[in-house]
Amino acid sequence: MKKIVILVSLLVLLTGCSVNYHVEIKDDLKVMETAFLEGNDELYNSHYRTTKVKVLEELLDIYDNELKENNYQTEVVKNENPYVKIEREYQDIQEYLNNSKLFNNYFDKINYTKEGKIVKIETEGFNPNEEENPDRFYVENLDIAIKSAYKVVDSNATEIDKKTNTYHFIMKADDEDFKIMLELDTSSKFIANFDIYIILFGILILTIGAWIFVFVNKKKNS
Repeated sequence: MKKIVILVSLLVLLTGCSVNYHVEIKDDLKVMETAFLEGNDELYNSHYRTTKVKVLEELLDIYDNELKENNYQTEVVKNENPYVKIEREYQDIQEYLNNSKLFNNYFDKINYTKEGKIVKIETEGFNPNEEENPDRFYVENLDIAIKSAYKVVDSNATEIDKKTNTYHFIMKADDEDFKIMLELDTSSKFIANFDIYIILFGILILTIGAWIFVFVNKKKNS
């Protein structure tokens, strides 16, 4: 398992010490975890005789088997700016919090509570410094984006995308007191504004249709 951490550590250190880390809580309460890691000029210039894609493939190949043994799916996405994608799906929120090797490396403790339909996630002890814990990897900036299919009751998110119900927790390495707090109501699904407009439009069409039907029938009967 330490190799997985080393892999991410290696890639992060080579990519300017930043990670985009996405978590999606689906409407069936399954969780999809995805990390995106990119190379920088320093990395690619040190391998100037080969392509960017080849550099990332060689780095990933060293640890790919162990990642897959731990149910992680990996790939090098090949485009103008290639990147490594590491992904895993969990059956529920609690399984994710207990078993995610990536998320658990950022915090000393993760608390999960459930009261009725309300689920609350809180973290303690943000500590990405590899000198204090060699099993962790060092990051200067970290963006944890949590997208939920359910209504968020409360959070301490840095930024919120209301259109997609995505909550961004943006951290810096020197912010040792940073915590994540997210509270969900699993009895209430998130409905985007666009979906609401579609529903209202549908109701309007049905109302007009019913009115026309009644009007036509009255005409026939008269």
